[in-house]
Amino acid sequence: MATAPAYTLDREDRDYVIRVSSDVLDEAELTRLLDYLVLESIRKRSQLTEDHAAMLANEVKQAAWERVRHIFEGP
Repeated sequence: MATAPAYTLDREDRDYVIRVSSDVLDEAELTRLLDYLVLESIRKRSQLTEDHAAMLANEVKQAAWERVRHIFEGP
């Protein structure tokens, strides 16, 4: 008796069609996996340098601090 494969992969034009058995992954796990794959694809194509990323992170931190500063500094 043959068992069904955990997944199948087909290509239709420019799309991949993936069927994954619900015995292997639940919907939340599959969603996380697909989100990871999309982000990894974006990361590979990105030309963002580490220095630029650090600069952007500092800008975000500064903007966040400006929004909540009043909570910590008081009246």
